[in-house]
Amino acid sequence: MAVAQVLKDYAEEIGFPDSKILFEIFDILYDGEDDVKMLAVMPGTVESISEQAGIPLEKVKSRLDYLWMKGGVGQSGDIYGRIPGMIALRDASIVWPEASQRYFELWEEMFTKEHHRFVVHMKKKNYPAAMRVVPVEEAVDSKSTILDIDSAKKIFEDADVISATYCACRLQKNKVGNRSRDCPSPETANCLATNMVATMSLSRGIGKQISKEEAIKILMEAEDAGLVHMTRNNVKKDMFVCNCCACCCHGLEMVNDGSIPEAFAPSRFRITFDADACSGCGECLSRCQFKAISLDDTAVIDFDKCYGCGNCTAACPSGALVLTEIRPIEHIRNASRARSLG
Repeated sequence: MAVAQVLKDYAEEIGFPDSKILFEIFDILYDGEDDVKMLAVMPGTVESISEQAGIPLEKVKSRLDYLWMKGGVGQSGDIYGRIPGMIALRDASIVWPEASQRYFELWEEMFTKEHHRFVVHMKKKNYPAAMRVVPVEEAVDSKSTILDIDSAKKIFEDADVISATYCACRLQKNKVGNRSRDCPSPETANCLATNMVATMSLSRGIGKQISKEEAIKILMEAEDAGLVHMTRNNVKKDMFVCNCCACCCHGLEMVNDGSIPEAFAPSRFRITFDADACSGCGECLSRCQFKAISLDDTAVIDFDKCYGCGNCTAACPSGALVLTEIRPIEHIRNASRARSLG
């Protein structure tokens, strides 16, 4: 198979056929014919890729290790494969320490100039939401609901290894000078991962290992800043928590502009509002990353836009906003019933 055809097939697979921008990204990620030959026969082990691509075993192992470090391929156990999505490819590769300025600019162009292609691709594939909102714990009445699978703290209290990396979205915005001056996020590495996901980040040199106490501190700083906790939309041993803001996060951008409102799964909760108790102070307005709140004499809530993060509840001085459980535990995909009920 011709080199150009392999890359064209990969571009089509992730929703960007004939994208000049993506092909320039590929030119940076994949160095020459051997890299592309390996892509053509993935997924596979080092041995199977070597045999099918006709490349010596030691060279395959060396190149795959380097491509994995760059974020150009994924790895699960001893299996290497193409990264199956545009955003996943960006997130994996843009934190590559040797990424050039041009590389950051290309990804910014992808998100600004070819956003429509991604929307069409996602709707065509009908993927379930890959990430789920986790509520601010102080906003939840833990006496009346089961919190384990809704708890960002619990994810890290149960972890064997924890890593912290800098947010890929904010890194990109910083590198191209497009980050909002009003971005609420602290200047810290506040994308957190546990166990195998953390180990992979550490082995790539893109994260630092932190303690459980440090992870909880980062979560609290994120909540104080009004960021939204996002985690994988299922319960597994290997987890991550991103702390997202509407000005940087591309997923939140797609939710808020209405192009892919199902990009995130909401939490099991939603706001209830007591207009009589509302003082109209506006504290909730700046805290809502989902643009669900406006202000008249009192707060005005668009409940269809509420993803149940609880940031507004934590900020409300009058108790007019309350987070209420509206979805069962089964709302969370592949949730461990033993863990959630234990």
